[in-house]
Amino acid sequence: MDISQIDPGDLDLELAGQLAAIASTAMEGVAMPPPTAEGFWLAHTVAAEGPPIDGLWVAREDGTPVGYATTASSQRRNLEAARLGGAVLPDHQQRGVGRALLDRVRAGTDRRYLFATAWETTAGEQALPRLGFEDLSSMIIRRIYLDEPAAAEDDLRDEVKAAAGDYELFRQVGPTPEAELPDMVVLREAINDGPSRGVDYEDWPTSRIAAYESSLVTRKQTQHTVVARHRESGEPAGITIVCVDEIRPLVAAQEDTSVLRAHRGHRLGLALKLEMIDWLRADRPDVGIVDTWNASQNEHMITVNDRLGMKPVAQSWTFRFDRERE
Repeated sequence: MDISQIDPGDLDLELAGQLAAIASTAMEGVAMPPPTAEGFWLAHTVAAEGPPIDGLWVAREDGTPVGYATTASSQRRNLEAARLGGAVLPDHQQRGVGRALLDRVRAGTDRRYLFATAWETTAGEQALPRLGFEDLSSMIIRRIYLDEPAAAEDDLRDEVKAAAGDYELFRQVGPTPEAELPDMVVLREAINDGPSRGVDYEDWPTSRIAAYESSLVTRKQTQHTVVARHRESGEPAGITIVCVDEIRPLVAAQEDTSVLRAHRGHRLGLALKLEMIDWLRADRPDVGIVDTWNASQNEHMITVNDRLGMKPVAQSWTFRFDRERE
């Protein structure tokens, strides 16, 4: 077996396809859409702030890739941390490939903490603790099938109509218009008040929002945004965002859903999500599924998603490796 380090800038579509195939095979049995070659390449070469990855190692046997590892060093916060990605083909697991790749990663970065995510029931969930990682948290992925309305959907609409009458909902496809970016700052930073946030504040200046939304376009992700505004004052009150991968549009991904504290108690989270469901059903018939990620402590949003008929389909675990404990 040979392990080589590759400049992330040299990642081409052919190698991206080989690595995507490894990732897909390694997550067999997980009810999540596997990466495509183009999707893998875009995710690892296009980002809003700096390169999406700053380290790439590929393990080969007889010239054929059998495993890989990546690092993405934090650029804005948690500057002692880097996120580790990668996978090993099942028939090469438990043969030292993962440990050898981790050794290369540790030699290639000076960040103290390495974070890695593994899907439940996959080899990575078992391997990371053996490699010295400690589990920190989990996310449960819930899924809604747009052609299967929840049994109580009409009742939910009546509930929203009664509670959120003082608010108006607006739709936006693609990047936020420049004039609306200041309001978007308020809406995106509202996520810091959620129960799943840590102690570090996540700031979203207009420049960051514009750069991030531009990167989505380059990555062939179409952003669908619904904003709630207070009718009388015009103040922004809440937001929900869903991104559609135009390479593989069947399964869309939920991003932020948040409501400003001053406007809570009016069923706006439910109203925003119902509006998004109606919109996608009407205008995006190629989208059949929306997946959303919930931290286990975010009980309010879990309740909203459950009422909409979303069902758990997968679980991921986040692990941390502390190099000062080596």
